[in-house]
Amino acid sequence: MDARRIAAVLLIAISFAGGCRALWHPEEDVPPSELPTAPIAADTVSLEIARLSLSNVDQQELGDIWQEIDEQAIPLDKRRELVANGFRVGIVDFHLPPPLRKILSENESKKGGNGSDMVRVTGDEKVAINYRRFPRGKRSEYIMVPAQEEVSLLETVGGSLRGETYYNAECKFILKTFPQNDGRVQIVVTPEIHHGQPRQRVEAGQGMFRFETRKETKVFEQVEFIAMLEAGQTLILSGTKDMKGVGKSFFERENGGSPRRQLLLIRLAGTQFDDLFQPQSSVKENLPLNEDSTEGLLPSHFDTVE
Repeated sequence: MDARRIAAVLLIAISFAGGCRALWHPEEDVPPSELPTAPIAADTVSLEIARLSLSNVDQQELGDIWQEIDEQAIPLDKRRELVANGFRVGIVDFHLPPPLRKILSENESKKGGNGSDMVRVTGDEKVAINYRRFPRGKRSEYIMVPAQEEVSLLETVGGSLRGETYYNAECKFILKTFPQNDGRVQIVVTPEIHHGQPRQRVEAGQGMFRFETRKETKVFEQVEFIAMLEAGQTLILSGTKDMKGVGKSFFERENGGSPRRQLLLIRLAGTQFDDLFQPQSSVKENLPLNEDSTEGLLPSHFDTVE
């Protein structure tokens, strides 16, 4: 037998032996990877976002939960602008009002298609929960109401009413986060309507031009606001009781052939702030929006950072 044949036989024998050995080496016996996990940037913020679609029964059970929500966390002048445009905003300090927690926990749940969303359902979508990481100052879009054929609304700007109709329109919140040195996070929330047909546009930036395909954008600057959250606190956004103006377009959505009120909850799940030298009395309980959503300070699932 020549050298080439000997080499081929040895190669086949080694391969077969390796394959047989693999059959006797069950998967659970394989030691876990010792590679270090990818570090999270020091200026990254973790948010847990829940959108609630409320039935008439839900609205009755919620009652006047705003008595337990701190609306004074938003400056008075800005609150007046928000209310004039149909918005109501406040902060809950670590523990959600019991009626809200009941809605978040009472229904069957299932994972979303990409593993990062959880939807609680009772025949139709009722609660959608989403987890995201936000790099400092980076723009992130959250769709509050998906594309509709047309959206007609009245907005209040400087005490004056303006009417407009937008076609093929989506209602979105633009979120930006700015971590502070004391562990708190400043969140900037801007309502926008993206409307019309997508068109290619040329954008300039950082010494170069890039092409983007997007819709026209209407920015409601008078309703933009800033909230400061500690880890575990929840920002709550809702329409006013009379459902009017811009707020009606963002917080009322067709569901099962009838309009339903919506609530948006944005919880600061965690930051990379090192609280090693914080006094024990300053450490507060950081509860997730519901028992299935997160464990500990940081959520268990996140959207991919764009």
